[in-house]
Amino acid sequence: MTEGPQSLTIEHAGMAIGFTDTENGRMQATFNTDSKLKSKVPAIPFPPFELAVAGVPYGHSPALVAGLTRLPLEMKLQSWTSDEEKLAMAYKHERLGLMVETELRFIPGTAVIRQSTVVTNEGELPVVLTHVSSMCVQGVATDGGLPWHDKNKLRVHYCRQTWNGEGQWRSGDLEELGLYPTSTHPSAAAVHFSSVGSWSTGKLLPMAVLEDLETGKSWYWQIETSADWHFEIGHRGSWSDDSGGIFIHADGADERYGGWSLELAPGEKYEAVPAAFGCCNGDFTEAVRHLTGYRRYLTRAMKGTVPTAPVVYNDYMNALWGDPSREKLVPLVEAAAAAGCEYFCIDAGWFGELGASWGSGLGDWRPSRNRFGEEGLEAFLAYISEQGMKPGLWLEMEVCGEDAALAAKPDDWFIRRYGIRAGGGPRWFLQFGNPDVRAYMHEVIDRLVRMGVRYIKNDYNLCIGTGDDTGGRAAAAGLQQAMRDFYAFIGQVKSRHPQLILENCASGGMRADYEALSHFHLQSSSDQEDYRKYPSIIGGSLAAVLPEQLGIWAYPYPLLHADLAFPGKLKEGQHLRAMEDGEQTIFNMVNGLCGSLYISGHFHLADETNLRLIADAVALYKKERAFIGESHPIWPLGFKRINETDSWNCLGLASPDGNRILLSVWRLGSGAEYRTIPLARWRGRKATVSLIYPQEDQDVEATYSANKGLLTVRFPKAYQARLFEVRFDID
Repeated sequence: MTEGPQSLTIEHAGMAIGFTDTENGRMQATFNTDSKLKSKVPAIPFPPFELAVAGVPYGHSPALVAGLTRLPLEMKLQSWTSDEEKLAMAYKHERLGLMVETELRFIPGTAVIRQSTVVTNEGELPVVLTHVSSMCVQGVATDGGLPWHDKNKLRVHYCRQTWNGEGQWRSGDLEELGLYPTSTHPSAAAVHFSSVGSWSTGKLLPMAVLEDLETGKSWYWQIETSADWHFEIGHRGSWSDDSGGIFIHADGADERYGGWSLELAPGEKYEAVPAAFGCCNGDFTEAVRHLTGYRRYLTRAMKGTVPTAPVVYNDYMNALWGDPSREKLVPLVEAAAAAGCEYFCIDAGWFGELGASWGSGLGDWRPSRNRFGEEGLEAFLAYISEQGMKPGLWLEMEVCGEDAALAAKPDDWFIRRYGIRAGGGPRWFLQFGNPDVRAYMHEVIDRLVRMGVRYIKNDYNLCIGTGDDTGGRAAAAGLQQAMRDFYAFIGQVKSRHPQLILENCASGGMRADYEALSHFHLQSSSDQEDYRKYPSIIGGSLAAVLPEQLGIWAYPYPLLHADLAFPGKLKEGQHLRAMEDGEQTIFNMVNGLCGSLYISGHFHLADETNLRLIADAVALYKKERAFIGESHPIWPLGFKRINETDSWNCLGLASPDGNRILLSVWRLGSGAEYRTIPLARWRGRKATVSLIYPQEDQDVEATYSANKGLLTVRFPKAYQARLFEVRFDID
């Protein structure tokens, strides 16, 4: 901590967050990597939050900028406490009786701060909140010679998402994204990203990186909610002089971005959704390294209760597609056990009768009477255990179909909007704030665990929409509370069944935020069934999800969804001959080795060569998963778009000390046999490069130049993939 006559700087892990004393107390002013840096222009101090209430003027350009609210500047600092772990501040608005308490927690070992914000009504009258921020940081990127709006100064990295196409990173300068000076007056614009509904990552990821191309620094943040979220980058400027600077603002509670509001009665509190942020010397990769360390800190409580990153076989993707039966499952179980899988998850359809759609009857969760023979599902789960694997089942805990017996429950069992059950008949959404709902679902899970289930894949195939307006509240406030209630229930499930692994899925990665992932052990990366498109998704997703949490499909010998009507194709000679060289299997397994290995496909039909390739990959994964669980991702070739097929792709998982990399390399549809892969950070260091999967390959070549920091590889065929180990000599 450094202190001057009217300023104070608190430092943590290479970050310096500066405060300035004002007539209303200490306010946050700068956020950078060094307390000694001099800003080009004076900063404008502001409390570390944004706040708005109904009936009070919002602030400058309220229709265009969320991060310029008025109330915080009218509030006075009441208390300030700091130590090595956290900084806590409390500000009060005397007339309204509102107290805002913010806590900045310094995450050990990584350049990240986690902010929590609580608003309390200490007055005598109700107050309607219309905006509460999750983070609000002033004075970003204030050093260097270029002005903030120069096209060569700042670049925003953000990620687009869609079904089967997650992890699509893009970047743009502030002007092209919407923020630029227009006159002598302060800017009335901002760069905005937002999401509405419970598919929190269905369109965009709730995170971003702001990179200063001039100074070589990055600022980064993530919002932790499965409900609405919004963040923006703006410029706070003065009307009278040249003071001001870039601010970053994020929230999950804003009337204009999702319709959120909340009435606080006297004595009531509201806790904003948490957010994490930081800054570092370095680029996007270095920013993600710090966020990766933070996410491990956030999920540390889940370590040790169940195996980390187990090998799971799931029968859905490119396999049974929601139509399991004992006859179909037995060869898959035997092949999975022989390959070394540790869990076998029966996906959708285990509860429906033969011939029925797996989407029928959601919510009752009673085993099918005719899919598993006379002995039934419980006996088949025991059979899986006898094969040396732990059984798993698919659920959609949060939904109920109109043709389920559960549908007859009263309306207060369900999330409602306009007095009507939200979602429509195929999927109504359960209200986990209702103790009867929680008791019902606990009974379901208790029963399944007694049957032998040790793994649950919880899917979420529809978005609630704007939320739950029951009782006249804003639907967005109801949605946020519904998500909190559900995750509180998941916490209870883990306490009751500490041996149970819980996977989070939402049609793949449509709800992959860290409110969810601080409660679930694993996260499905995608529903993408074309293995050739998967590397793009994997690379982008690893910027947002821990490698050991990211479930990545590897599905050799696939039955594609388009071929469901032709299952005999699997055994046709032409189809089997196309697999003989093993390249499709290798490509699939290299995909899976980038995170948490999630196997599917009809590989019981594989020949000896391909069976060995699958078993070798599983064995290698088991050997390396501890390393994966402490690594951070690197992208030597940058991000590749999902339809960018005439190219190569490359993803590395690097050790904390940087001395070892597991490097996945894919030649996609490129016509070039050779590709140079820059490892610029390690330039000048000698290294040993070894092909570790597959272990023997006479056709693939790899040569490393320490002087240039370049790895040159040769793959003779299109759509080949290999996994290399790069070990750097220790100086």
